[in-house]
Amino acid sequence: MKSAAKRAALGLLSSAPVHGMLRWRALRNKPLTVLCYHTLRPDNENLDAWLALRLGDFRRQLDILRRDYDIVSLDEGLEPARPGTRPRAVLTFDDGEWGLYEYLRPLVEAEGVPVTVYVATGQIESGVPYWFDRVMNALQREGAGQIDLTAAGLGRWTVGPARGKARWQVIGDILEALKAVAPPDREALAQDVVAQAGAGAGTGTDAFSPLRPMSVEQLRDLAASPHVTIGAHSHCHSLLDQIPLNEARDSIARSRELLRAWTGQPVRHFAYPNGNFSPALVSEMAALGFASASILGDRPAPPGSDPFALPRIGIGRYDGPERFRLRLVGI
Repeated sequence: MKSAAKRAALGLLSSAPVHGMLRWRALRNKPLTVLCYHTLRPDNENLDAWLALRLGDFRRQLDILRRDYDIVSLDEGLEPARPGTRPRAVLTFDDGEWGLYEYLRPLVEAEGVPVTVYVATGQIESGVPYWFDRVMNALQREGAGQIDLTAAGLGRWTVGPARGKARWQVIGDILEALKAVAPPDREALAQDVVAQAGAGAGTGTDAFSPLRPMSVEQLRDLAASPHVTIGAHSHCHSLLDQIPLNEARDSIARSRELLRAWTGQPVRHFAYPNGNFSPALVSEMAALGFASASILGDRPAPPGSDPFALPRIGIGRYDGPERFRLRLVGI
C-alpha cells in the first residue's frame, strides 16, 4: 500500500503540468544545478550499491539534461549566468573509484561532456578501498546473511536474499550506523562487518567488479582529458566535521598536494566527504585558496550561493527517469 502511494505521488509530480510548474519555480532565478555522482558500472553488472550508476541510465540522464540545460564545467558554472541563456548543469563525481577510469573516461571523450572528479587520495596512495567500499563489496554475497553489531551498541540486520533496491536499503542502513560511530572505532567495526559477511563475500553467481580505487597511473590518464577537472576530496575521507579542525585541514591540504604531484594540474575545487561541513571548514576553504567547496543539500544552487558551501543533488542507481527529473528541481 505504501509503495503504491509512492508510485502514485511520483506519477502525479512527474506529470507534464505539475512538473512544468515545479521546474519553472525551481529555475526561475537561474540557479546552478550541480549533480553529485560517484561511479559507473555496466548495465548487466549486479551490484547493489546506490553509488554505482548504470552506464545506460547515465546516458539517458545526459539526454534528459541536454533537452533543457547546458552542461558546463564547474569553473564556467561558477560564473554569473548570462542573460538569455539556458539553465546550466554541472556533473561531479566523488571519491575516485576505478569505474571512473574504466567507464567515465571513454564516455566523456566520446560525448564531449565536461565533468569534475573529486578525488579522495588516501585510497589512491594505498591501493586499499575505504571502509565503506569494503563493506559494500562484502555485502553483495548471494543469499541471506546476518550482521550483528549489538555488542557495539548498534543494530542487527538481515542482508538478502532479495537483490536490488531492497538489499541496498539494508546495506545503506548499516553504512549510516557506522558513520555515526566515533572515527577511531569505525574501521574496526567495518572489518567486523566484512568478517561476518564471510570469506565468500562478493563471489556469488552474480559476478561484479568490486569497488576499488583508481591507480595513480589511471588517475593521471583520466586527468589528462580536456573534459575532466580534478578536485580534492580530502586524504582520509573522514566526516570532516567529526574530527579536529587541524586534522581536517591537514587532510584537505594533503589531498591537494598529492593531486597536484600526480596530475601536474592545479586543484581549485573541493568536495566535503559525505557533504559534512561546518562554518569553521568553510573558513578553511577560503584560507587554503580553493575557488569552491561542495556540499550536498539536494537542491539547485541559487545565485549568490556561498561558493564554499555549494549545494549538489545526489543521483544514484535507483533514480529512474521520473525520479531523476524531480531530483533536478529539488524534490
